[in-house]
Amino acid sequence: MSNLTLSQAVDYAIELLSDSGGVVVGEVSNTANLRWANSSLTTNGNTVEQSLSVAAFLPINDPATAKNIGTAVGIASGQITDLASVANLVDKSRQSALAAGVAEDANDLPTGVAAKDFHDVPASVDLAELEHIAIGLNKVFENKHSEYFGYCEITIDTLYVATSAGMKTRFEQKTSRFELSAKSIDRKRSAWSGQSGTSLLSVDVHSHGVEVDQGLKFQENQIEIPAGKHKVTLSPSAVADLMIYLMWTASAREASEGRSVFSAPGGGTRIGEQLTTRDFNVVSDPEFPGLQTINQVVSLGSSSFTSTFDTGLPITKSELISKGKLSSLGSSRHAASLAKLPFTPLADNIIVTDTSGTGSLLDTAKRMQNGLLITCLWYIREVDSESLLLTGLTRDGVYVVENGEIIGAASNFRFNESPVGMLNRIVDAGQSIACLPREWADYFARAKVAPLTISDFNLSTKSDAI
Repeated sequence: MSNLTLSQAVDYAIELLSDSGGVVVGEVSNTANLRWANSSLTTNGNTVEQSLSVAAFLPINDPATAKNIGTAVGIASGQITDLASVANLVDKSRQSALAAGVAEDANDLPTGVAAKDFHDVPASVDLAELEHIAIGLNKVFENKHSEYFGYCEITIDTLYVATSAGMKTRFEQKTSRFELSAKSIDRKRSAWSGQSGTSLLSVDVHSHGVEVDQGLKFQENQIEIPAGKHKVTLSPSAVADLMIYLMWTASAREASEGRSVFSAPGGGTRIGEQLTTRDFNVVSDPEFPGLQTINQVVSLGSSSFTSTFDTGLPITKSELISKGKLSSLGSSRHAASLAKLPFTPLADNIIVTDTSGTGSLLDTAKRMQNGLLITCLWYIREVDSESLLLTGLTRDGVYVVENGEIIGAASNFRFNESPVGMLNRIVDAGQSIACLPREWADYFARAKVAPLTISDFNLSTKSDAI
């Protein structure tokens, strides 16, 4: 980007927006990754991607009276190389605003100050983290009875955020991801293990290797289990994928307008309703240890959850479900006003706990006595918004538990289940652990979640997937 730094580009864009205002976000994503297949390291890379995004505010006047009737917002994003390219991006955002019309969520931007570290250079990744994984994998690959596949990455995102109300903030967020799959030589059996966090140095590759090898061994004994409603123990990864979907649909506006599972019959929302008798909690908290994330709203677009005009407002701990009761719903300031509920911005993490939960996933499955242990889910899609009925497939190991012991594996299944409806069928839980949501890992990797045992979980049909 020549000699123009991204923070300088953000400064210049804000200067150009000074007449009518707006929000500017510069992002640098520095990622190092490693891939392996057929028990061999295949590719590795280190990429740096950066972009500048501008949300321009534009006052709109009534053509007949020339009186101001509101504010429009236009958004433009792209690569920039010099001051002229920054100016071009600002012009594009203004042209977009002209075509957009009055923004219904227009509001005063929160005032702010310039952070002292705003012009610090973007953070870079430490390639020693990949070396740590490679060394561990070489030992795992010594097992010639299976073949191993997988991927790991370490990413540091640096955001430079500025608004015409005076806020200038620099955010830095580090995310790690590790996935290991083992397949039998005949490709008829497959097991998976994953881990998220903030450093690949925390990954014990050996323990993941032991886990997937044990999964393949369990699968040597295939047991015919019919589709239907079963008692199941869901891994933290599987629970995370379902609860993330719950959080993504926990919108105050959609609930108040009668368009979601959180809408109350006859109008209003279900806030205050007991969803389960257990002391079950779903929380989003930007300061949660080990899952820290951005603690201020940064938004370039508007939705029922967020608004460009909220950029700079603090994000604090939000309890969506507290002691089994629906306690809050996510919102922008505008959506909160429409729903007549408190403003509740959500952080980029999820913490799912059951106060009575004890022990590991295997401990929880053992207490189930008889049922199925489901390790992970994929291809999750919404079937019905009013009940939040989801469908998807199990993957990489559905294990049969008999008298508290894993005795073999069943086929995979398609499931049809609501993450809200299943809450009143929780019969047991384990301790919450940091985990990698298998389905949503590309978008949402900060999760600490408990394994859950659910009665009458609907495994609707068998699947040929492995």
